[in-house]
Amino acid sequence: MKLRILLLLLMLAAMSWPVFSQSVGSVSGTISNETGEPQSDVRIFLAQTSFGTSSDQAGKYEITGIPPGDYLLSFGKVGFSQEQTPITITANQTTKIDIVFDPSSYQLDEVTVYGQKRETVHAIRLNAPLEQTPLSVNIVPRELIVQQQAISLEDALRNVSGVSKFGSYGLSDNINIRGFDIGLAGGPENYRINGVMLRTPYSDYVQEVQVLKGPASILYGDVEPGGIVNFVTKKPLGYRHASFELKTGQYGLYRPSIDVGGKVGSKLDYRLNLVYENSDDFRDEVANEQFMIAPSLSWKISDQTSFLLESILMQNEVTLDWGMPVGLSLERAKELDPSNFYGYPSGTSEGNNNMISATLTHRFSDVWSARNVLAFSNQKRLLHDVYPIFDSSSDSVKYSFGDYRELSRTNTLSNFLDINGDFNTGAIRHRVMASFDVSRISRPVAFNFVFPIPGGTTLGNPSWDNTALSSVPVLDDDLLPFTLRTGFNIQDLVSLMDNKIHVLLGGRFSQFTTGTKFRGDAEEPADYEDTDESKFTPRLGFTYEVIDGTSVYASYAESFSSIAPSPGRGLDDPEPLIGDQIEFGLKQSLMNDRLGVTVSYFDLNRKNILQFDIINPNGSISDPNNFRANQSGEHSSSGVEIDINGKLMDNWQVFSAISFIETEVINEIVQSGDSEPVDYAGFELPNNPNSQFSLWTQYTLKEGIPGLSAALGIFQQADMFGDRLNTAENTIEGFTRIDAMLGYEYNNVRLQLNVQNLSEVETFQRSIFGSYVPQMQRRVIGSLAIRL
Repeated sequence: MKLRILLLLLMLAAMSWPVFSQSVGSVSGTISNETGEPQSDVRIFLAQTSFGTSSDQAGKYEITGIPPGDYLLSFGKVGFSQEQTPITITANQTTKIDIVFDPSSYQLDEVTVYGQKRETVHAIRLNAPLEQTPLSVNIVPRELIVQQQAISLEDALRNVSGVSKFGSYGLSDNINIRGFDIGLAGGPENYRINGVMLRTPYSDYVQEVQVLKGPASILYGDVEPGGIVNFVTKKPLGYRHASFELKTGQYGLYRPSIDVGGKVGSKLDYRLNLVYENSDDFRDEVANEQFMIAPSLSWKISDQTSFLLESILMQNEVTLDWGMPVGLSLERAKELDPSNFYGYPSGTSEGNNNMISATLTHRFSDVWSARNVLAFSNQKRLLHDVYPIFDSSSDSVKYSFGDYRELSRTNTLSNFLDINGDFNTGAIRHRVMASFDVSRISRPVAFNFVFPIPGGTTLGNPSWDNTALSSVPVLDDDLLPFTLRTGFNIQDLVSLMDNKIHVLLGGRFSQFTTGTKFRGDAEEPADYEDTDESKFTPRLGFTYEVIDGTSVYASYAESFSSIAPSPGRGLDDPEPLIGDQIEFGLKQSLMNDRLGVTVSYFDLNRKNILQFDIINPNGSISDPNNFRANQSGEHSSSGVEIDINGKLMDNWQVFSAISFIETEVINEIVQSGDSEPVDYAGFELPNNPNSQFSLWTQYTLKEGIPGLSAALGIFQQADMFGDRLNTAENTIEGFTRIDAMLGYEYNNVRLQLNVQNLSEVETFQRSIFGSYVPQMQRRVIGSLAIRL
């Protein structure tokens, strides 16, 4: 590892040497529309570089300090199509490029702009900038993902206010948004790909990550009230490009990736992303391997109609790691070596995640368009797990919960149709959206377990042989559990008083059916019936532009989430989980719209939370018959969030997020065996720090050593409770983590070195079963990227 880092540093030094005497060039010009009117706030940049700027009020722009070479000049603005033109930069000369382009309706894609001017079509399904929407949406752009070398969803979401993660034991990303989890074990309902309910692990197919906070049922039906995470995929760019990148780093990280694209004739554009990742971990015996390929093809059928075909094919295998043994206090966990692994080295989650989607977009006019997305995903996964349990009587580790294997296959078929329009009734502007969506998820599951496993190991030196292996289960394809969701949604963003006031009115009617399809030899019981439920969810909101660039907003929204019946656990006719939220705040655009600031306050509630009483406390945690369901839970969360993003200068970026959140259990009673029920009322929810702060700032030199960039990240978190009873011994202490980046770009080559957790913070996260998972300590990642 030291040799790899040394080689990267030597390459960086060798490539930096010529620029001390290097001459640079520039490009400048004006941007206007067809009638010659200057266009301000147009984003102009050199594709796949850090050089860029925005046009001023006179439509003028200039990019300086550019190393000589051939580039692709890209330009785009909300409300205009994004275009590119090849240019050549010559040393000590200014290349003059004047641009004229035609207005067009929005393409339902993401245009690279900053601050409150950004649009989030996929997340909120309305063609409107953030400053006009009474919603909280955070965007983690591609450039920030690249700067931080964010190779996991946790890395990307570290830049979003009000988001925290709890121990995922390697299976999936378990995320809290505004104090509430958005689906344990990474269920698909609160995760989207381009707005479609699909759950595929984060990888290099992601162009940007969007987080829509608060209840989103008006858009997506039954979802958890905390919010949703939406991945916007990389799409064909419409010009020839090719790049190769190799990431390498501590703990055996080896991660080559390829991104290529181009045109076939005048109608077809293509793009292909591939990545392979292999890495160990600072935790003994823990490893991760992933292979992903994501092809996409766009077809411009006509000036009004386009077709986009996208696919993601992924294989991955990861070691399941519960961290410290279940039942061991955090105080004791801190005394142990954080690299100790107490699980089973061959206990892994391995599977395939495949997705294909087809998007047909038609523009009826400059103000009316329709989009239909049809998508299918298939996920097959085999889990092999053991549960290390702390035995206080012997001060050792036992495996009394058994050896567990689970085989599942999840098929998701989704389709949604959006119709967007923009029209006036007198002096009032309407931006409307009507949509109809339907999705069907089937997930047969089979499991085997051996209970208990004899023997155990010590806390200080874990070493054991698993002699009670469960067999691989077989899926019963004759019994097919399913959930069918349908919904109709309509929204109208009403603008009046010369676009000073914007009122959002919307509602959704949703219906969902849960049941089992009996096939083959399976016999349907005489009294069997599917479970049907329906729900109407409203959304109300408004924004008011107090002065130019400064708006206040307020909104109210509701949510619900279906809960499947479980007669064997006493859940014959469950109530849906419901949520509601009141939110208000301020949105501000500063520095010629380059910098956006959002301050928000929210009060969020959820009821009918599903909990499970343990029937036999000495029984197996792997046995679903050992739990009895109840819906006594009611939680609340309120707080303040501050988000700042954009550019202080053309070559100085800043992203900052601050949150102050307090959660409370209003009502929740859980019982274990014959013991007294535990009432959690009045306690805070675990894994929710009361305050968080993040800052990432990058500066790129224009003179001296043009192309050299440096960045600093500060991520601060307050104390948070690590158990349901908020005990002092299980309180996870707050910390301040520092990250740093140094990069250099010369012509078509970029070298980058990131140090994560430079301050070597040692901390933990709490898993869903209450164990404490040590978190990654200092990690160095280097990368070499070449554009061909």
